[in-house]
Amino acid sequence: MTGRRSPLPRWLAAMGARPPRDELDDSGFVYYGRHFRSVGGDIPPALGSLVMHLGTISALTLPADNGTWSVTLVTSAKDKALRVLHDPVVWEKAVRSLPLVAHWLDGQPIDDRVMAMAGIEDRHRNLMVGGVPVATGVVAVGDAWACSNPTAGRGASIGMLQAALLRDTIAAAGLDDPWQFARSFHHATDEMVEPWYRDTLAGDRHRLAEIDALIGGGEYRPRDPAWEIGQALANAAFKDPDCLRGFVSVAMVLSRSADVTARPGLLDKVIALGGGWRDEPIPAPSRAELLSIVAGS
Repeated sequence: MTGRRSPLPRWLAAMGARPPRDELDDSGFVYYGRHFRSVGGDIPPALGSLVMHLGTISALTLPADNGTWSVTLVTSAKDKALRVLHDPVVWEKAVRSLPLVAHWLDGQPIDDRVMAMAGIEDRHRNLMVGGVPVATGVVAVGDAWACSNPTAGRGASIGMLQAALLRDTIAAAGLDDPWQFARSFHHATDEMVEPWYRDTLAGDRHRLAEIDALIGGGEYRPRDPAWEIGQALANAAFKDPDCLRGFVSVAMVLSRSADVTARPGLLDKVIALGGGWRDEPIPAPSRAELLSIVAGS
C-alpha cells in the first residue's frame, strides 16, 4: 500500500519483471480549496451532504480535527471560464453564492491562497497479465492497485476492503505456493473489490458528461438506468429513513446500489420519492449567474 504514486512499476522493472497492465486517464476534475479553523473548536453545521453537485460545480465540505475543515469547489478541467477560481476573492464570491455552503467560510483561513489540484489520475493496475502474475511475492492494495477521483471519499474504504480480502486470501490459500496465492488474490479482488472501483469510475464519467451538457445549455439524459436510479436514491435519501439508510450504505462502501435497491419495497420508494430529481430546485446560482459572479459583474 504505497499510494497512488506507488513506485511498484519501477521496482518490478528493476528486477526484470514484466510491467503490470495499467489503465490510465486524467480524472477530468479540478479542485479549488481552502482550509479554515474556528476559535472555539466547533465545526460548521452541515446543511446538506458533504458533497453537493450544484449544476456545473460541486461543493465539497470536509470536517477535520482540532476545529479545522476544508471547503472545495470542483469543476470540470474543460471549464475554462471557471479557472478564475484560483483567485481567493473570486473563489470566496463563488462560495458565498451557495446558500448551503456559505457559512463554512465563517472561520479563520489557515492559508491565504486557493490550493488548486488537477491532473489527478484514474488508474487501475493489474499484476496478472495474460493469466500469469508479472511477479510473485508482491501485491498491490488500495491506491497502489486502483485510484480515482477522491471526491467520493471511497479510497480509504475500498483500500480497507481489499486489505481485509488480502488477510482472508492468506488464511485460505496460504503462502506456500506463491503463484497460486497471486492468482487467488487477483480473482478475489476482481470479484469483491473491482466492482466498487468500476462504480466510482462510472459515476465520475457521468458527472463530467452532465457538466458538459449543462455548460452547453442542455440536459443530461444518458441511457443508463443504474445512473438514473442512483440519482433518484440520492434525492430520496433526505425524504425517507429507509432511502437514507440505503444511500449511506452505498456511500460508506457497505452495499452496492444494485443490492440496496433490491431490498423489498425500496426501489418503489426511491422512484416515488426521488424519481423527479431533475425537477428539484438546485440551491445554487444558474450557470449564467455563476459566470457573472466570477466575472465580477
